[in-house]
Amino acid sequence: MKRVETIHLNGIVFSIDDDAFGKLSAYLDALGNYFKQEQGGREIIADIEARISELFTERDGSNGQVITMTDVTKVIETLGTPEDIAGADTDTETGDAPPPRPAQQPPKPPRRLYRDCDRRYLGGVCSGIAAWLGTTSLAVRLVFFLVTIFYGVSVFIYCLLWIIVPKAKTTAQKLEMRGEPVNINNIKKNVREGFADPSLRQSFSDFLNEAGDFFGKAFSIFGRIIGILLGLLLFCWGFVLAICLICLFTMQDIVFSHWAEWDFLSFTELLQHIISPVSYVILTICAILATGLLIFAFLFWGVKMMTGFHLKHKLLHVMLFLLWLAAIVTAIIICISQARNFAWRNEYITETQLLAPLDTFYLSKAPSKLQISNNPLDVYFDKRNHCFYGKPNLDIRKSEDGQTILKFKRESQGESKRAAYRYAENINYSVEVRDSLLIFDQYFTVVPQDTWKFQSLDATLLVPVGTVIVFDKTMSQDRILKRGHRWWNSDYPWVMTEKKGLQRVKNEE
Repeated sequence: MKRVETIHLNGIVFSIDDDAFGKLSAYLDALGNYFKQEQGGREIIADIEARISELFTERDGSNGQVITMTDVTKVIETLGTPEDIAGADTDTETGDAPPPRPAQQPPKPPRRLYRDCDRRYLGGVCSGIAAWLGTTSLAVRLVFFLVTIFYGVSVFIYCLLWIIVPKAKTTAQKLEMRGEPVNINNIKKNVREGFADPSLRQSFSDFLNEAGDFFGKAFSIFGRIIGILLGLLLFCWGFVLAICLICLFTMQDIVFSHWAEWDFLSFTELLQHIISPVSYVILTICAILATGLLIFAFLFWGVKMMTGFHLKHKLLHVMLFLLWLAAIVTAIIICISQARNFAWRNEYITETQLLAPLDTFYLSKAPSKLQISNNPLDVYFDKRNHCFYGKPNLDIRKSEDGQTILKFKRESQGESKRAAYRYAENINYSVEVRDSLLIFDQYFTVVPQDTWKFQSLDATLLVPVGTVIVFDKTMSQDRILKRGHRWWNSDYPWVMTEKKGLQRVKNEE
């Protein structure tokens, strides 16, 4: 069992075991003795301690754990020892050739974008970009100047970068900005350069520095307010969407039945008779997943933007997004595959010639117990017989050859022309003929084994010129006459004319 010590590095508290604490103390004491007589020694030690705290914090999977001897050893190997610096200084002063480099050099760290406030004129944006790109500040400033003259947008871009890009405050950040390894030797060189060139420690204008910090804080506060408002808006959207989703799944059949007045078939049951059962289940799951994840995203990001908390599990975000995307793609694929079942429409036409032309025809409707007059789709499903009923269309036109003909055009959709023709052929409908009396069925029937493919039936009665048509009262009580003369009624007879078609017989009184 080892004793654990508590230390403070750069304002951060760490727990370290006894052996590691002794080694780290000896290392810091050696650095203090080495730099105590050097100009800027305190700044160098402070930067080294800041870098050590960053390395301790960046340990993979070790946040919150006790610092061990292995961690301290890795930090010393990364930063180097005073002996390494002394050897490098001796080689530089004597002009001796440096020792040969090992076969494999550690790769240089990637450059990071910061604002270089040591070499700035305004906010250090141009000098920071120059250090990040490895070029001169003059070249970047010249580009900004030319873009401002010809396009006038670089001022806005500069101000935006001034707000977004962080400032290189510590020595470690300044080394990262130039892509140099953060070790003791480079930290020492950076501090020496600052003391050797006083212009690097002074801004072009202290007023501009203070003004930049002020506007940066002002924009930060303004952005925070905007973030809170947007977060509140997202949260409200998510809450309203959740209420709508609950109402959709709990009250859809009630609303649909009230709107369509379907007494024996709910919306979900109708959907199951239009698409396959497996596709219906998959679509339901995809709809719940996609809508539920969207609601969760609205609520989560709303709370996050209002409170400002950060969730470190980015993998969870990616997995939830992929799950939402998979639900959307699956639903689209299912809808496309089911839509192919309605890609074609075909018709089946039959004609029946009445036995003999008559001067007068009487039209009536067969009695029926079905009540679908207020159904906007004019479709009824009988659960007992497992079949659909629909309303036919009736039209009366002039016969060109003087024959009395009853023509039926059955139409349906299907996955192919042959399938659509078969569905249309299976539509059952009949008209009873009793001399001059024609009794029309109120509804056509779709056979039980066929699903609803938007079947329709058009009945056309072709009569010669001069034929009188008399409608029974039952014909005007319902919308069986869906097209043509909607104003047909049984109050007076109608006659077929040569030019104007079916016309009302005028009362001679």
